[in-house]
Amino acid sequence: MTFNVDSYLEYFLTLLGWIINNGLFGLLASTGLFIAPLIGVLIKTWLEVKKQGADEGNKGELLIDWLGIQFFPAMLVIVITLAPMLPISLNNMAYNVEQSKHCGYKVPLAPEKTGYANMVSEFADKQSKVPLLWGLMHAVNKGILHGAVSTIPCKPDLRQIRFEVQHEKINNPALLTEVRQFVQQCYLPARRKVLDSQVAMNAAQAREVSWLGGKILVNNSELYPRYRAMQPMQRWAYDPNRDQGLPNTGEGGFPHCDEWWADSGIGLKDMLLSDMRQNLSVKLGELFTDANIQDEALLRTLLRPENINISRGKAYEGYGGSLDSTLTNNVSSVVSALGITAGSLAAYPGFDAMRNALPMIQALLIMAVIILTPIVIIFSGYSLKAIVTLMFVQFALVTVSFWWELARWLDSFLISILYNSPGHQSEISWAFLQNSRDDVIMSFVLGVMFLVLPGVWVTAMSWAGVGLGNLASHFANSSKQVQASGSEGTKLLKPKTK
Repeated sequence: MTFNVDSYLEYFLTLLGWIINNGLFGLLASTGLFIAPLIGVLIKTWLEVKKQGADEGNKGELLIDWLGIQFFPAMLVIVITLAPMLPISLNNMAYNVEQSKHCGYKVPLAPEKTGYANMVSEFADKQSKVPLLWGLMHAVNKGILHGAVSTIPCKPDLRQIRFEVQHEKINNPALLTEVRQFVQQCYLPARRKVLDSQVAMNAAQAREVSWLGGKILVNNSELYPRYRAMQPMQRWAYDPNRDQGLPNTGEGGFPHCDEWWADSGIGLKDMLLSDMRQNLSVKLGELFTDANIQDEALLRTLLRPENINISRGKAYEGYGGSLDSTLTNNVSSVVSALGITAGSLAAYPGFDAMRNALPMIQALLIMAVIILTPIVIIFSGYSLKAIVTLMFVQFALVTVSFWWELARWLDSFLISILYNSPGHQSEISWAFLQNSRDDVIMSFVLGVMFLVLPGVWVTAMSWAGVGLGNLASHFANSSKQVQASGSEGTKLLKPKTK
């Protein structure tokens, strides 16, 4: 039998849970504690028989009949829910990647090829056994989960894409130095000239001059084409016409800023994109239909002021900031930062961390239920109610992943609606990767989807498990009463047949 799991941590914690489960059951069996509930049933049944009147006939037979009704289910419970039968080890456990293959997503690496490789080595020779009922429940729960998840339409996880892009940094120190040189020698002089000109600009034009590769800066002959690199650049050959009056040191030429940024293959734009894409794990081809828009979105996000830090702080200020570090401007920046921070704190902090932590918490809870199973069953007196409740708790914990997958799809759908509006292009715009203004509202919605919906699901399943457990206990008690009535009828017929 193959045991499928859906997260790296579940891959190991499931095996660890059953190893501890077997150890606890062995401890309870060797100490004789598993017999204590049976002794309690014997005493309870004997007391109930003693309460019966003299007209009940032979109380010894009645005690045997009632003990049979109580002990046979208990023996069955021990055999199917506590006795280790089905072997489980890393050899017959599989990390499920079918949904990734079905939707064409990046297929996750096998656990032994990740940071969990040491745990694979540690658990390689470990083996345990799963009771028959719980092995069957594992297969049923995972089958229902995977079937339910497959009904959700495939859609890229836009929030995960944004998370990876936003946290991407310039990894090449030489390239980072070149970006700082470009900012000082090209972008800041050009932007100061725009500000000094006091030309009225609409919102779209303001966005264009708010980042290093703005079309207005590159194409306007009075901006980037008017400025040049102040040091020789090896990727450009020395041009006597362009570089007239500048020394030819043999270390390269002095390109104009528009060439420095946009020249194919050697420009700063292509160098940044090449450095970024080699470290980006997500696929963006399906997100953007226009390669130019995709490149602009990536570069705008990579070159945000907060992503380019030097020893004295940011390499350049955003368009809304001032070039003068006056007390008033600094106070305004601090106050606005506090406002943004307060808004973020009010709207569930760390949602990307929460999304990654939830499957880990799920794996820990599943392991806890596995470990507690023998203790709960034995100390409940082998109650059918406890077993049914445990079955529903396991089902709820395993299938809660469906609600997270649905929440991810809905989250991506809401982001698509928000940014794929008539005010933007026909595809998700660069604002999706940068905008923090809408995060406060979206975070409330995300918190409800990822936390409240699974909470309602687990509560509903637990309530259903308790209800069915009560029903099972009622059936057991009713069968005892029927058996007693049948025995009484037999005793009434005996005198008449004599």
